Amino acid sequence: MISSVDLKEVNRIKVEILAHGVNYSDDFISQYNKDEKTLKKRRAYGNSDELIHSDKFKVPQEIILPGNIVVATNLRSSSQWNLAYKDNEYVVHNGEIMVSIDFPVQPKFYDYFDSDQIKLDKLITLYGGSTLGVFSPGTCYFWGKKLECKFCSLQPTRAGLSDHKLFIAPEKVVEATKLALTDDSNDIKHFLLNGGTISDYDKGFKKHLEILEAVNDARILNDLPIHLISMPPKDFTLFKRLAKINATIAMDIEVFDPELFDDICPGKSKDYGRDNFIDALTEAVSYMGRGNVYCGFVGGLEPIESFIKGLYFMAEKGVVPAVNIFHNDPESQFKDHPRPSIEYINEVGKHMAIIYKKFDYVPFLEGSGRNAVDTEAYRQLF
Repeated sequence: MISSVDLKEVNRIKVEILAHGVNYSDDFISQYNKDEKTLKKRRAYGNSDELIHSDKFKVPQEIILPGNIVVATNLRSSSQWNLAYKDNEYVVHNGEIMVSIDFPVQPKFYDYFDSDQIKLDKLITLYGGSTLGVFSPGTCYFWGKKLECKFCSLQPTRAGLSDHKLFIAPEKVVEATKLALTDDSNDIKHFLLNGGTISDYDKGFKKHLEILEAVNDARILNDLPIHLISMPPKDFTLFKRLAKINATIAMDIEVFDPELFDDICPGKSKDYGRDNFIDALTEAVSYMGRGNVYCGFVGGLEPIESFIKGLYFMAEKGVVPAVNIFHNDPESQFKDHPRPSIEYINEVGKHMAIIYKKFDYVPFLEGSGRNAVDTEAYRQLF
Protein backbone atom coordinates (compact mmCIF):
# COMPACT_ATOMS: atom_id res chain seq x y z
CA MET A 1 0.00 0.00 0.00
CA ILE A 2 1.56 3.32 -1.05
CA SER A 3 1.79 6.26 1.31
CA SER A 4 -1.19 8.60 1.24
CA VAL A 5 1.19 11.59 1.40
CA ASP A 6 3.17 10.66 -1.74
CA LEU A 7 0.94 12.73 -4.00
CA LYS A 8 3.22 12.58 -7.04
CA GLU A 9 3.00 8.79 -6.88
CA VAL A 10 -0.78 9.03 -6.55
CA ASN A 11 -0.89 11.36 -9.55
CA ARG A 12 1.17 8.82 -11.51
CA ILE A 13 -1.61 6.30 -10.87
CA LYS A 14 -4.23 8.78 -12.07
CA VAL A 15 -2.27 9.30 -15.28
CA GLU A 16 -2.09 5.56 -15.90
CA ILE A 17 -5.84 5.23 -15.32
CA LEU A 18 -6.50 8.10 -17.74
CA ALA A 19 -4.33 6.37 -20.32
CA HIS A 20 -5.71 2.85 -19.91
CA GLY A 21 -9.03 3.06 -18.05
CA VAL A 22 -9.92 0.92 -15.07
CA ASN A 23 -11.45 -2.54 -14.67
CA TYR A 24 -13.68 -4.11 -12.04
CA SER A 25 -15.17 -7.54 -11.42
CA ASP A 26 -18.71 -8.71 -10.69
CA ASP A 27 -17.62 -9.30 -7.09
CA PHE A 28 -16.63 -5.65 -6.79
CA ILE A 29 -19.97 -4.52 -8.27
CA SER A 30 -21.82 -6.77 -5.84
CA GLN A 31 -20.07 -5.11 -2.89
CA TYR A 32 -20.46 -1.64 -4.38
CA ASN A 33 -24.21 -2.16 -4.63
CA LYS A 34 -24.46 -3.32 -1.03
CA ASP A 35 -23.02 -0.01 0.10
CA GLU A 36 -25.86 2.52 0.25
CA LYS A 37 -23.51 5.50 0.32
CA THR A 38 -21.66 4.83 -2.93
CA LEU A 39 -22.56 6.98 -5.93
CA LYS A 40 -24.37 5.62 -8.97
CA LYS A 41 -22.87 6.73 -12.28
CA ARG A 42 -24.94 9.23 -14.24
CA ARG A 43 -24.44 9.68 -17.97
CA ALA A 44 -25.55 13.19 -18.83
CA TYR A 45 -22.94 14.03 -21.49
CA GLY A 46 -21.66 10.76 -22.93
CA ASN A 47 -20.62 7.21 -22.19
CA SER A 48 -17.03 6.03 -21.93
CA ASP A 49 -17.63 2.47 -20.65
CA GLU A 50 -17.02 -0.47 -22.99
CA LEU A 51 -19.65 -2.52 -21.12
CA ILE A 52 -22.98 -1.28 -19.78
CA HIS A 53 -24.29 -3.11 -16.74
CA SER A 54 -28.02 -3.45 -16.20
CA ASP A 55 -29.61 -0.30 -14.80
CA LYS A 56 -30.53 -2.43 -11.79
CA PHE A 57 -26.89 -2.13 -10.73
CA LYS A 58 -24.92 0.95 -9.89
CA VAL A 59 -21.35 1.34 -11.10
CA PRO A 60 -18.83 3.92 -9.91
CA GLN A 61 -18.62 7.31 -11.60
CA GLU A 62 -15.33 8.57 -10.14
CA ILE A 63 -12.59 7.31 -7.84
CA ILE A 64 -11.22 9.56 -5.13
CA LEU A 65 -7.53 8.75 -4.68
CA PRO A 66 -5.53 9.89 -1.63
CA GLY A 67 -5.08 13.64 -1.51
CA ASN A 68 -8.56 14.18 -3.01
CA ILE A 69 -7.30 13.37 -6.50
CA VAL A 70 -10.38 12.56 -8.60
CA VAL A 71 -10.28 10.28 -11.63
CA ALA A 72 -13.00 8.91 -13.89
CA THR A 73 -13.85 5.22 -13.98
CA ASN A 74 -13.77 4.62 -17.74
CA LEU A 75 -14.32 0.85 -17.84
CA ARG A 76 -11.77 -1.06 -19.92
CA SER A 77 -11.33 -4.80 -19.46
CA SER A 78 -7.75 -4.57 -20.75
CA SER A 79 -6.63 -2.20 -17.99
CA GLN A 80 -4.12 -3.46 -15.44
CA TRP A 81 -5.71 -1.20 -12.83
CA ASN A 82 -8.56 -2.92 -10.99
CA LEU A 83 -11.06 -1.80 -8.40
CA ALA A 84 -11.49 -4.22 -5.51
CA TYR A 85 -12.80 -4.54 -1.97
CA LYS A 86 -10.17 -5.99 0.35
CA ASP A 87 -10.02 -6.16 4.15
CA ASN A 88 -13.12 -3.98 4.51
CA GLU A 89 -11.89 -1.15 2.30
CA TYR A 90 -12.03 -0.15 -1.35
CA VAL A 91 -8.73 -0.18 -3.23
CA VAL A 92 -7.33 0.18 -6.71
CA HIS A 93 -4.40 -2.03 -7.64
CA ASN A 94 -2.36 -3.31 -10.57
CA GLY A 95 -1.13 -6.53 -8.97
CA GLU A 96 1.96 -4.82 -7.56
CA ILE A 97 0.80 -1.44 -6.25
CA MET A 98 -2.33 -1.01 -4.13
CA VAL A 99 -3.84 2.20 -2.81
CA SER A 100 -6.90 2.90 -0.69
CA ILE A 101 -9.65 4.82 -2.47
CA ASP A 102 -13.01 6.38 -1.77
CA PHE A 103 -16.01 7.39 -3.85
CA PRO A 104 -18.31 10.42 -3.89
CA VAL A 105 -21.36 9.84 -1.73
CA GLN A 106 -24.73 9.22 -3.38
CA PRO A 107 -26.49 12.58 -2.89
CA LYS A 108 -29.73 12.58 -0.95
CA PHE A 109 -31.00 15.27 -3.31
CA TYR A 110 -31.16 12.76 -6.19
CA ASP A 111 -34.30 11.45 -4.48
CA TYR A 112 -35.86 14.86 -3.83
CA PHE A 113 -38.76 16.16 -5.94
CA ASP A 114 -39.44 19.69 -7.10
CA SER A 115 -42.82 21.44 -6.98
CA ASP A 116 -43.84 19.74 -10.25
CA GLN A 117 -42.95 16.33 -8.78
CA ILE A 118 -39.93 16.00 -11.06
CA LYS A 119 -37.16 13.97 -9.46
CA LEU A 120 -34.09 16.13 -9.02
CA ASP A 121 -31.72 13.62 -10.58
CA LYS A 122 -33.40 14.44 -13.90
CA LEU A 123 -32.51 18.12 -13.52
CA ILE A 124 -29.16 18.32 -11.78
CA THR A 125 -26.17 16.06 -11.27
CA LEU A 126 -23.10 15.68 -9.08
CA TYR A 127 -19.89 15.89 -11.10
CA GLY A 128 -16.42 15.10 -9.79
CA GLY A 129 -17.69 14.84 -6.23
CA SER A 130 -17.86 18.61 -5.74
CA THR A 131 -19.69 20.26 -8.65
CA LEU A 132 -23.44 20.73 -9.09
CA GLY A 133 -23.99 20.35 -12.81
CA VAL A 134 -26.92 21.34 -15.02
CA PHE A 135 -26.96 20.42 -18.72
CA SER A 136 -29.43 22.47 -20.77
CA PRO A 137 -30.20 22.12 -23.53
CA GLY A 138 -29.03 18.52 -23.41
CA THR A 139 -28.47 18.37 -27.12
CA CYS A 140 -26.07 19.48 -29.85
CA TYR A 141 -27.44 20.36 -33.25
CA PHE A 142 -24.23 19.24 -34.97
CA TRP A 143 -25.46 15.66 -34.56
CA GLY A 144 -28.52 16.40 -36.66
CA LYS A 145 -26.29 17.70 -39.44
CA LYS A 146 -23.88 14.74 -39.06
CA LEU A 147 -21.15 17.23 -38.15
CA GLU A 148 -20.59 16.21 -34.54
CA CYS A 149 -17.10 16.16 -33.05
CA LYS A 150 -15.70 12.72 -33.76
CA PHE A 151 -14.88 11.94 -30.13
CA CYS A 152 -18.40 12.79 -28.88
CA SER A 153 -21.00 10.22 -27.78
CA LEU A 154 -23.69 12.67 -26.65
CA GLN A 155 -26.62 11.71 -28.90
CA PRO A 156 -26.55 7.91 -28.48
CA THR A 157 -26.00 8.31 -24.75
CA ARG A 158 -28.94 10.68 -24.37
CA ALA A 159 -31.10 8.37 -26.50
CA GLY A 160 -30.41 5.18 -24.58
CA LEU A 161 -28.71 5.79 -21.24
CA SER A 162 -29.84 9.14 -19.90
CA ASP A 163 -33.07 10.30 -18.31
CA HIS A 164 -32.01 13.93 -17.86
CA LYS A 165 -34.42 16.58 -19.09
CA LEU A 166 -33.40 18.05 -22.45
CA PHE A 167 -34.49 21.60 -21.63
CA ILE A 168 -34.63 23.09 -18.15
CA ALA A 169 -36.25 26.47 -17.54
CA PRO A 170 -34.37 29.03 -15.40
CA GLU A 171 -36.89 28.85 -12.56
CA LYS A 172 -36.58 25.05 -12.49
CA VAL A 173 -32.79 25.31 -12.27
CA VAL A 174 -33.13 27.73 -9.37
CA GLU A 175 -35.54 25.45 -7.53
CA ALA A 176 -33.45 22.32 -8.13
CA THR A 177 -30.23 24.04 -7.08
CA LYS A 178 -31.78 25.44 -3.92
CA LEU A 179 -33.06 22.00 -2.95
CA ALA A 180 -29.76 20.31 -3.81
CA LEU A 181 -27.83 22.71 -1.60
CA THR A 182 -29.86 21.64 1.44
CA ASP A 183 -28.09 18.27 1.15
CA ASP A 184 -24.66 18.16 2.79
CA SER A 185 -23.76 14.64 1.60
CA ASN A 186 -20.88 16.05 -0.46
CA ASP A 187 -18.75 19.18 -0.17
CA ILE A 188 -20.06 21.26 -3.08
CA LYS A 189 -17.53 23.77 -4.39
CA HIS A 190 -18.81 24.76 -7.86
CA PHE A 191 -21.98 25.41 -9.85
CA LEU A 192 -21.72 24.52 -13.54
CA LEU A 193 -24.06 25.07 -16.47
CA ASN A 194 -23.01 22.92 -19.40
CA GLY A 195 -24.86 24.60 -22.21
CA GLY A 196 -25.77 22.47 -25.21
CA THR A 197 -25.64 23.84 -28.75
CA ILE A 198 -28.41 25.13 -31.02
CA SER A 199 -28.01 26.59 -34.52
CA ASP A 200 -28.55 30.20 -33.41
CA TYR A 201 -25.45 30.78 -31.29
CA ASP A 202 -26.59 34.13 -29.88
CA LYS A 203 -30.03 32.80 -28.95
CA GLY A 204 -28.44 29.78 -27.30
CA PHE A 205 -25.98 31.93 -25.37
CA LYS A 206 -28.81 34.20 -24.16
CA LYS A 207 -30.66 31.12 -22.90
CA HIS A 208 -27.56 30.15 -20.90
CA LEU A 209 -27.34 33.68 -19.52
CA GLU A 210 -30.98 33.61 -18.44
CA ILE A 211 -30.31 30.48 -16.36
CA LEU A 212 -27.15 31.84 -14.78
CA GLU A 213 -28.67 35.24 -14.07
CA ALA A 214 -31.68 33.59 -12.42
CA VAL A 215 -29.47 31.45 -10.20
CA ASN A 216 -27.26 34.41 -9.33
CA ASP A 217 -30.18 36.74 -8.61
CA ALA A 218 -31.80 34.14 -6.35
CA ARG A 219 -28.77 34.39 -4.03
CA ILE A 220 -28.81 30.70 -3.21
CA LEU A 221 -25.22 29.73 -4.03
CA ASN A 222 -23.58 31.05 -0.85
CA ASP A 223 -20.49 32.29 -2.72
CA LEU A 224 -20.08 29.15 -4.82
CA PRO A 225 -18.33 30.13 -8.07
CA ILE A 226 -20.43 30.01 -11.24
CA HIS A 227 -19.09 28.37 -14.39
CA LEU A 228 -20.41 28.04 -17.94
CA ILE A 229 -19.37 25.70 -20.74
CA SER A 230 -20.72 26.99 -24.05
CA MET A 231 -20.16 27.54 -27.73
CA PRO A 232 -19.19 31.18 -28.26
CA PRO A 233 -21.86 33.63 -29.39
CA LYS A 234 -21.51 35.62 -32.59
CA ASP A 235 -22.33 38.82 -30.66
CA PHE A 236 -19.31 39.25 -28.41
CA THR A 237 -21.01 42.01 -26.37
CA LEU A 238 -23.00 39.23 -24.69
CA PHE A 239 -19.86 38.50 -22.64
CA LYS A 240 -20.60 41.74 -20.79
CA ARG A 241 -23.70 40.17 -19.22
CA LEU A 242 -21.69 37.15 -18.13
CA ALA A 243 -19.04 39.36 -16.59
CA LYS A 244 -21.66 41.09 -14.42
CA ILE A 245 -22.29 37.87 -12.49
CA ASN A 246 -18.58 37.10 -12.04
CA ALA A 247 -18.86 33.77 -13.83
CA THR A 248 -16.09 31.99 -15.67
CA ILE A 249 -16.59 30.49 -19.11
CA ALA A 250 -15.02 27.62 -21.02
CA MET A 251 -15.35 27.57 -24.80
CA ASP A 252 -13.91 24.39 -26.25
CA ILE A 253 -11.87 24.54 -29.44
CA GLU A 254 -10.84 20.93 -28.67
CA VAL A 255 -7.95 20.69 -31.19
CA PHE A 256 -5.37 23.40 -31.96
CA ASP A 257 -3.89 22.11 -35.22
CA PRO A 258 -5.95 23.81 -37.99
CA GLU A 259 -6.27 20.81 -40.32
CA LEU A 260 -7.05 18.38 -37.52
CA PHE A 261 -9.60 20.84 -36.11
CA ASP A 262 -11.37 20.84 -39.49
CA ASP A 263 -11.36 17.04 -39.58
CA ILE A 264 -12.20 16.17 -35.97
CA CYS A 265 -14.64 19.01 -35.24
CA PRO A 266 -16.41 19.53 -38.61
CA GLY A 267 -19.44 21.33 -37.16
CA LYS A 268 -17.41 23.81 -35.17
CA SER A 269 -15.14 24.31 -38.16
CA LYS A 270 -17.81 24.82 -40.83
CA ASP A 271 -20.49 26.61 -38.80
CA TYR A 272 -18.32 28.83 -36.59
CA GLY A 273 -14.70 28.65 -37.70
CA ARG A 274 -11.37 28.42 -35.97
CA ASP A 275 -10.47 32.08 -36.42
CA ASN A 276 -13.83 33.19 -35.00
CA PHE A 277 -13.30 30.83 -32.07
CA ILE A 278 -9.96 32.47 -31.25
CA ASP A 279 -11.48 35.94 -31.67
CA ALA A 280 -14.31 35.02 -29.29
CA LEU A 281 -11.88 33.79 -26.65
CA THR A 282 -9.75 36.92 -26.81
CA GLU A 283 -12.78 39.22 -26.86
CA ALA A 284 -14.20 37.44 -23.84
CA VAL A 285 -10.99 38.24 -21.96
CA SER A 286 -11.49 41.95 -22.74
CA TYR A 287 -14.86 41.81 -20.97
CA MET A 288 -14.17 39.29 -18.22
CA GLY A 289 -10.49 39.69 -17.46
CA ARG A 290 -7.45 37.45 -17.75
CA GLY A 291 -7.84 34.08 -16.08
CA ASN A 292 -11.65 34.04 -16.22
CA VAL A 293 -11.91 32.64 -19.75
CA TYR A 294 -10.96 29.03 -20.50
CA CYS A 295 -10.31 27.20 -23.74
CA GLY A 296 -11.12 23.49 -23.62
CA PHE A 297 -8.79 21.05 -25.35
CA VAL A 298 -8.97 17.28 -25.73
CA GLY A 299 -5.53 15.92 -24.96
CA GLY A 300 -4.40 13.11 -27.24
CA LEU A 301 -5.94 13.93 -30.62
CA GLU A 302 -3.01 15.76 -32.18
CA PRO A 303 0.79 15.62 -32.07
CA ILE A 304 2.17 16.76 -28.73
CA GLU A 305 4.09 19.61 -30.41
CA SER A 306 0.99 21.34 -31.78
CA PHE A 307 -0.95 20.61 -28.62
CA ILE A 308 1.66 22.28 -26.39
CA LYS A 309 1.86 25.19 -28.85
CA GLY A 310 -1.89 25.66 -28.40
CA LEU A 311 -1.63 25.72 -24.61
CA TYR A 312 0.92 28.54 -24.64
CA PHE A 313 -0.85 30.40 -27.45
CA MET A 314 -4.00 30.65 -25.34
CA ALA A 315 -2.18 31.39 -22.09
CA GLU A 316 -0.38 34.37 -23.61
CA LYS A 317 -3.77 35.81 -24.63
CA GLY A 318 -5.12 35.67 -21.07
CA VAL A 319 -7.08 32.48 -21.81
CA VAL A 320 -6.55 29.55 -19.44
CA PRO A 321 -6.11 26.22 -21.25
CA ALA A 322 -8.32 23.46 -19.82
CA VAL A 323 -7.47 19.91 -20.82
CA ASN A 324 -9.60 16.77 -20.77
CA ILE A 325 -7.71 13.62 -21.68
CA PHE A 326 -9.25 11.78 -24.63
CA HIS A 327 -11.18 8.56 -23.95
CA ASN A 328 -12.48 6.54 -26.88
CA ASP A 329 -16.22 6.32 -26.23
CA PRO A 330 -17.72 3.15 -27.75
CA GLU A 331 -20.52 4.96 -29.61
CA SER A 332 -18.43 7.80 -30.96
CA GLN A 333 -16.74 7.93 -34.37
CA PHE A 334 -13.43 7.61 -32.54
CA LYS A 335 -14.36 4.41 -30.73
CA ASP A 336 -11.23 2.72 -32.14
CA HIS A 337 -8.95 5.74 -31.91
CA PRO A 338 -5.95 5.08 -29.64
CA ARG A 339 -5.88 6.73 -26.24
CA PRO A 340 -2.90 8.99 -25.46
CA SER A 341 0.17 7.42 -23.93
CA ILE A 342 1.35 7.97 -20.37
CA GLU A 343 4.27 9.95 -21.80
CA TYR A 344 1.91 12.23 -23.73
CA ILE A 345 -0.23 12.92 -20.65
CA ASN A 346 2.82 13.60 -18.50
CA GLU A 347 4.12 16.08 -21.07
CA VAL A 348 0.76 17.86 -21.04
CA GLY A 349 0.79 17.97 -17.23
CA LYS A 350 4.35 19.31 -17.12
CA HIS A 351 3.54 22.23 -19.41
CA MET A 352 0.23 22.95 -17.71
CA ALA A 353 2.12 23.19 -14.41
CA ILE A 354 4.49 25.73 -15.98
CA ILE A 355 1.57 27.77 -17.32
CA TYR A 356 -0.32 27.87 -14.02
CA LYS A 357 2.77 29.06 -12.19
CA LYS A 358 3.94 31.54 -14.82
CA PHE A 359 0.56 33.22 -15.41
CA ASP A 360 -0.95 32.75 -11.95
CA TYR A 361 -3.99 30.94 -13.35
CA VAL A 362 -6.29 28.50 -11.54
CA PRO A 363 -8.00 25.41 -13.03
CA PHE A 364 -11.53 25.27 -14.33
CA LEU A 365 -13.63 23.38 -11.73
CA GLU A 366 -10.61 22.93 -9.47
CA GLY A 367 -10.75 19.52 -7.79
CA SER A 368 -13.55 18.11 -9.98
CA GLY A 369 -11.71 17.27 -13.18
CA ARG A 370 -12.13 13.53 -13.40
CA ASN A 371 -10.78 13.27 -16.97
CA ALA A 372 -8.40 16.20 -16.55
CA VAL A 373 -4.93 16.77 -15.16
CA ASP A 374 -5.49 20.50 -14.55
CA THR A 375 -5.81 20.40 -10.76
CA GLU A 376 -2.81 18.09 -10.42
CA ALA A 377 -0.74 20.36 -12.67
CA TYR A 378 -1.84 23.36 -10.61
CA ARG A 379 -0.65 21.49 -7.51
CA GLN A 380 2.71 20.94 -9.26
CA LEU A 381 2.46 17.13 -9.13
CA PHE A 382 4.15 16.62 -12.53
